[in-house]
Amino acid sequence: MLLIFKFSSDKLSLENLAISYKHRITLYYLYLGESKMNNVSFIISVDSSYEMLSNFFETFLNDDFVKDSEVVVVNDCVDNISILNHLNQLNNKNDNITVINLKTKSGYGIANNIGVDKSTNDYLFFINTDVFAQKDCFEKMYNCLKNNEADCVQPLLIWPQNMRIQCAGSFFGPYYKNHLFAGRRPETIDFSKIPNSRQALTSALYAMKKETFYKYGRFDEFYYNKLESFELSYKLTLNDRKCICLVDAIAYHSQGAGRGQYYFDFYQQEAHFWSHFGNKITPDIVEYYKFQIDDNMYDQVCSVIAITQTRNVKELIQSTGLKICSFNEINGINPNKINLLDLLPYNIHKLGIPIIFFVENITNLLGNSKWFEVRKCNDIAMDTFANLLYVKQI
Repeated sequence: MLLIFKFSSDKLSLENLAISYKHRITLYYLYLGESKMNNVSFIISVDSSYEMLSNFFETFLNDDFVKDSEVVVVNDCVDNISILNHLNQLNNKNDNITVINLKTKSGYGIANNIGVDKSTNDYLFFINTDVFAQKDCFEKMYNCLKNNEADCVQPLLIWPQNMRIQCAGSFFGPYYKNHLFAGRRPETIDFSKIPNSRQALTSALYAMKKETFYKYGRFDEFYYNKLESFELSYKLTLNDRKCICLVDAIAYHSQGAGRGQYYFDFYQQEAHFWSHFGNKITPDIVEYYKFQIDDNMYDQVCSVIAITQTRNVKELIQSTGLKICSFNEINGINPNKINLLDLLPYNIHKLGIPIIFFVENITNLLGNSKWFEVRKCNDIAMDTFANLLYVKQI
């Protein structure tokens, strides 16, 4: 059916037209004599505090890219009256917003699948309500998909609390997975030496075509709030599709705030993932270590002190090509309470060769400034998040 509207010079009012958001916006831009629809639907599952929610939407809805997009908000049975009122106000004030209220708490996978089913555009952006994107972040991700540079894309996620990397995509270690380069100061890593492709991504903020989302099975609804988005992106990789982290697109992730008020038992969900994909996984942590090693690191011979619960550390380090002359493992230490003055004797402190400290996360070594201050060697820090750098860079 062809609908023909005759526009006058009076201000056009589209709010009362009984047509969809997409068609209202299209008509509006036709009225202006231009077309600005970017063919994007944002899918937002709401299950958070009112304070975080209000901060998120105030920032999110002021983004010019978002203003030209469809926004589908799925309230996962949150009954907080402040949140309900806020969502109702957003729905009434913004033509591009659709709010869906679920009657039972369903979890991230189901909520987002429902949101996708209700969306009308061809490109999907999934975003948590504890993520705050920099200007042009969404547009860079969108252009990446439109130009067929990737099938799924995420930005570089930064913790706003300390301005360190929260996630630069995901990788696999020996019998585990993790956020790449978590805890790292972005300025200490040369991303030009590191390929942007990843085996998997996080949907704290990621985007893909709707066609891709459906073709590879949507989010697995067995999961409640863990691994469904990670798994979907990994399935793309297994099918020779490309997942990338766009490091010049930046967003800040106040990780855990979105659903931190609830308790989730993730053991069964982790087992579900590994039972289905464990025999397909290729660990790539060593490759990421190698990208960060310079010639001086290769030239020196180091002693290793491992303060971690991770197994096979010695084999991991040897696989990088770094030379080691001794290996010492300290078990049972809280990674957040590493005090080298209390852990290591004086002769280790005065050791005349570099030490490789392998820890859970490089930030675990913060708080030992005085211990490292008098060291004259180029000590190295490695961790389970694939970070490898000089201790002085932490």
